[in-house]
Amino acid sequence: KYNAKRAKAFSESNELFTHNGSFFYQTQLEIAGNLSARSDGKWTQAKSYEEMPGPSTLKMISYFMPGGALRNTNLIQMNRRMREMYGDIYRMPGMMGKPNVVFTYNPQDFEVTYRNEGVWPLRIGLESFSYYRKVKRPDVFGGIGGLVSEQGQAWADIRNKVNPVLMKVQNVRQSLPQLDQIAREFIDKLESLRNPETHTLQANFHEELKNWAFESISFVALNTRMGLLSDQPDPNAARLAKYMGEFFNYSFKYDVQPSIWPYYKTPGFKDFLRTYDNITEITTNYIETAMKRFEVKDDRKTKCVLEQLLELNKQVAVVMVMDMLMAGIDTTSSATLTILYHLAKNPSKQDHLRREILRVLPETKGSLTEESTKNMPYLRACIKEALRITSITPGNFRITTKDLVLSGYQVPAGTGVLMGVLELSNSDEYFARSADFVPERWLKSWSAPDGVQACPEARSRNPFVYLPFGFGPRTCIGKRIAELEIETLLVRLLRSYKVSWLPETPMQYESTIILAPCGDIRFKLEPVDQSM
Repeated sequence: KYNAKRAKAFSESNELFTHNGSFFYQTQLEIAGNLSARSDGKWTQAKSYEEMPGPSTLKMISYFMPGGALRNTNLIQMNRRMREMYGDIYRMPGMMGKPNVVFTYNPQDFEVTYRNEGVWPLRIGLESFSYYRKVKRPDVFGGIGGLVSEQGQAWADIRNKVNPVLMKVQNVRQSLPQLDQIAREFIDKLESLRNPETHTLQANFHEELKNWAFESISFVALNTRMGLLSDQPDPNAARLAKYMGEFFNYSFKYDVQPSIWPYYKTPGFKDFLRTYDNITEITTNYIETAMKRFEVKDDRKTKCVLEQLLELNKQVAVVMVMDMLMAGIDTTSSATLTILYHLAKNPSKQDHLRREILRVLPETKGSLTEESTKNMPYLRACIKEALRITSITPGNFRITTKDLVLSGYQVPAGTGVLMGVLELSNSDEYFARSADFVPERWLKSWSAPDGVQACPEARSRNPFVYLPFGFGPRTCIGKRIAELEIETLLVRLLRSYKVSWLPETPMQYESTIILAPCGDIRFKLEPVDQSM
């Protein structure tokens, strides 16, 4: 009787949207039938879920009302205020059909959660994403939600198809020559926009980085150049970038914050659906154009992601490439900007990195190769350190597939768990001098470049504290591509310029479903002696 009640509760709390607007969140409903009550000593001795600190449903709603503690807060502000009020572990009641969620800032809880996630980890996707693709536009998506929103066997089927294409290092790195060419064109574009007297840009640097990111991901995904770094850019690319900005803002409002849209389609949510339509129209046109081009035989030795996936499954190929175009602009450009900011604020670290880059690329006109870029430990350490301080997301999320004990509390299967990695990554408890940019903490003594002293003791010995791309089977599918794009651009940029931060204030961020730099973003780009 207990198991049946728990299974029913789990099933009901995980339903997303049917055609009439009721919830049917398509997580692993089959595991509901396999739930068995824990009776071991650790479980029975733990405090009940109800004893965990946290607000009631009514209290939670009041926080978002005018004058409430969470009114007009972004995701990071919301998490920090809740932690201040309730401590290092607290629960938030599920509202509007969402599951209950436990927020924890204990790395031991992170490990317990990950170690018990199984081969098909559950993670709440963007619910509006599933609704749009499966309910509103099955004509385009054929019932496939994509890796962001699929769960269970459906998710595994897609992931197993795309893993060899997107996660195999050798396969991803075959794009290096073309990505290097795009990075060179980006430097040429910066040079045309740079004032030679003040060494400042007469343009929005963040927007230029987005153009670079879009140009790069469109090549990797579609073998298509958008011309965004030229004088004749594709006008649809600018439209897509605009709609993606709208998408992140809308998604935070309707997927993260409590919303009645599953029951009543508000005017704002209908605007969101129109944004989805616009994104779908543009990306579909790009994909169809590329597919027609593939029909013409050529002598290319490498195939883009779309070509490789088309050989496996056309519908999966279309959905996956669409997701790459959507996800590969703001995330990659924001991460690159963050890394550059930390290097600009720490000129001595930038000088160390430039010495390493000069060994990789002694001549600016030289080409980056797979062999020459293998040994860049300080560059990769700088990337890790910047993403430790400011990761793209404040935490990682899972839905428990079995009963767990977290920080001494019972957490029933079917409960969401948000692991606050960003806060712990910025804590002296886990990283010595956590406020300082210390790439050396990621180096091993044998890999440290000349003149650099490795200090691995300054980083956490708990591997679950730093996970910018997630963990396990649901590790970010774009990790390899993003790393290659970022590394390539940083080598070219820092080989060409000494970069300084001009504003007196630190880099500011806005938090929607990702952390994105905002506000006053200005760099000084002083040419490096080409003969160095």
